Amino acid sequence: MSSRGYDLFGRENPPAGYHTDSENYRIHGIGPEPVDPKPQIIRCITSFLVHFPKKGPRAGYTPVKPKEDFVIEITAGAITFDAFRKLVADECNKKRGGAGQLIRDACEVGSPAVEWKVGLKFRTAPQWNKTAKPTPKINDEAGFAAWVQVIIDHGKDETESSLQVIMENLAVAAKESQTDAALKAHNLAQNAARHANSSRRLGLSEHPDQATTAGKFDDRNVIANEILRIYKPNVNYDRKIPVFLHPSDPTRFILLTEATVQKWAQAIKEPGSLVTIFSPPNSFKYEQVSTTKRRRINDDHSPRGHSPPAEFDPSPVIEPNSALVADYIKFVKIPLDQQDNVIQILAERGVTHPKMLLSKTITPERMLGWGLIDGFVTQLCDNIARV
Repeated sequence: MSSRGYDLFGRENPPAGYHTDSENYRIHGIGPEPVDPKPQIIRCITSFLVHFPKKGPRAGYTPVKPKEDFVIEITAGAITFDAFRKLVADECNKKRGGAGQLIRDACEVGSPAVEWKVGLKFRTAPQWNKTAKPTPKINDEAGFAAWVQVIIDHGKDETESSLQVIMENLAVAAKESQTDAALKAHNLAQNAARHANSSRRLGLSEHPDQATTAGKFDDRNVIANEILRIYKPNVNYDRKIPVFLHPSDPTRFILLTEATVQKWAQAIKEPGSLVTIFSPPNSFKYEQVSTTKRRRINDDHSPRGHSPPAEFDPSPVIEPNSALVADYIKFVKIPLDQQDNVIQILAERGVTHPKMLLSKTITPERMLGWGLIDGFVTQLCDNIARV
């Protein structure tokens, strides 16, 4: 071809199927570095789905999306994440008036959540393919930078990528949150029913159908009773009223009065709540013990100057700290979906502090008898010295 005056490999705009000088240099390292290399363009084939509140007596959200996908072009490495989001919002606004403002407001406030899903067709980077699991996203600056970099490394002058901007539907999120809260309350009620049935035997005249079921319990009362079952009065703080101790400061505590327990139980029930039986609401204020009691508590927590008798088990005199139990279970990497169950089993057996697992009376065999599986027992026992 070159003998006839054509050089298909050495021109900036070669026929289809051939690389440009810039691509040859970037991809294959062929030829000198171009004096004026072509910029690498990303063609985003874009769609969006946003929502805004409906007006009228029936609450809900109205979806908004374009009639068809559209193209947004950017230069790889020449635009920041914030500028990219603003550009996309502006282009979305051209397709449906007001859509861009919804996106900008959500990005600025952080709610509703907006997902930025992308998809490439690179055999060398399958994790960025549209069908990859998990779905590739550029929801933050790091994700955006990684997406741009993989395109730059690919070396092509022009790369096509899908881009889906999906706004969370708050009505759906609220419903899911309510379902999660109801499920959490049901599980607690189920545990309460199990305890009620295990604590008594059915009479001769009673039918198995008369056994206590989860549906016979009020959710909030079940949660309140569970709190009171775990946290007991402590003479160093109050002789009659149960207390919740601060996880890291034994001189601070929360008195669990009836009103406080009910508020705690209600907070656990709230949809989307991060409050648990082992983590009270942030609004609860800790009290400080008196100087006299503080000295006694510090003495209890300080090492003794003498060794206990050889036959004495070193673990029993330990201040209860159920929050620390929950933290320890997270620390030893018990799977998230099993943590509540493990916490429940330990609480039922009176394990109110991780160091109680050092007791000679709590053997791995006994823990297996509680219903814990081999792997969990190993994780709990082998790491206790690190607490």
